[in-house]
Amino acid sequence: MIRSIDDVLRIAGEKGPKKLAVLAPEDEEFMLAVKRSWEAGYIEPVLIGNSEKMDELGAKVGFDVSRFEKIIEDDRQRISDLGIGMLFSGKLSIVSKGQIPTAYVYRSIIRAEGKAASGMTVSVVSFWEIPGLGHLTAFTDTGVSIMPDYKTKRDILKNAVFLYHLLGYKKPKIVVISGQRKFGGRLESYRDYRLLRKAAEAGEFGECEVVPATSLTEVFLGPRGRLKDYRDIDLTKIPHIILVPRLDTGNIMCKLDFFLDVTRFSIAVTSRGAVCIPSRADFSDSIITELAMGVVVADRLEEEVR
Repeated sequence: MIRSIDDVLRIAGEKGPKKLAVLAPEDEEFMLAVKRSWEAGYIEPVLIGNSEKMDELGAKVGFDVSRFEKIIEDDRQRISDLGIGMLFSGKLSIVSKGQIPTAYVYRSIIRAEGKAASGMTVSVVSFWEIPGLGHLTAFTDTGVSIMPDYKTKRDILKNAVFLYHLLGYKKPKIVVISGQRKFGGRLESYRDYRLLRKAAEAGEFGECEVVPATSLTEVFLGPRGRLKDYRDIDLTKIPHIILVPRLDTGNIMCKLDFFLDVTRFSIAVTSRGAVCIPSRADFSDSIITELAMGVVVADRLEEEVR
């Protein structure tokens, strides 16, 4: 079971290098991450973007990009379409966005899934490594579905459970986040929680457990408990997967890493493999972790095929 970033980096070093399409590596932190990932043996990059900018940034971080395959393109949507097209055609194993708006990448993935007739709902899983916890925790969906309905949440949860199974978690625990109210009727998100819990109990997602809680307070304390001292919090109760009711909630929650002693990295789940989605504000260390996780996911998917 992959419990930590150290596990991710170790396995990526053992299983790499994997061929990676790099979409517009026109940012210093990102180019540095590509360089260090290549030096660690995780990836073999295919660079797609503006030739002058890639050469300039390569020189700036001491990375000779002339040794790698380059596809010269300036149009942002075209850059994204080329990289995602190479993933879906099987020419490479992973894609990562660089200095390119994420919307272009999601658009490319959704179009490619449509052409492939996969029927898959694309979603993003944002992991946290929490010191001392002993397992990875993830928020989903943090990137694609703005206000998912029940059917979409079911697909998002299915993606996350599948990913956790790939990472070696036999029965991941899930919290479906929702508010509650005593007057005015049940919230739609609470109805979805109850339906998703029934679906999980019926085996729709494979081996997993949707816990009887709709907030982290309930996870730690139960429905009526009160916290007397923050030192009493039992971190082992933190679930593997936190399914959020809407995108803005997930995006805000997962990016609290800027204030907490946790490390965040994200992966977009597609029918053909992992797409790395580093944030504009990410430093090279977290980008390297995302690329390494892409390698791990690609290798596990290849094992499934074999």
